[in-house]
Amino acid sequence: MKKIMGLVFVASLAILTITGCDGPIDVGSFPLEKPTAEYEIDTWGSNSEVYEFTPKTNPGYTCVFVILDSGDATALQCFPKPVVAARAPGAEVPS
Repeated sequence: MKKIMGLVFVASLAILTITGCDGPIDVGSFPLEKPTAEYEIDTWGSNSEVYEFTPKTNPGYTCVFVILDSGDATALQCFPKPVVAARAPGAEVPS
């Protein structure tokens, strides 16, 4: 997890530097958030760590962040959460 946070910080710093953002960056004031789910997938050659989370600015979306243990590759994908129809109390669940 520390490796991922470090990579996110470095990427953010690089983006801010490239865009010409002036002034100090106070990352210590950001709260540390826990992912909705985190797990590891046993993949050929290098395991993949997967983190799922809901963005605070768009709770209707789910995001998935994947990183190889080697750190050689990362990916981030966000998509709308599926709409689940409400069931009446006592309604039968289809099998």
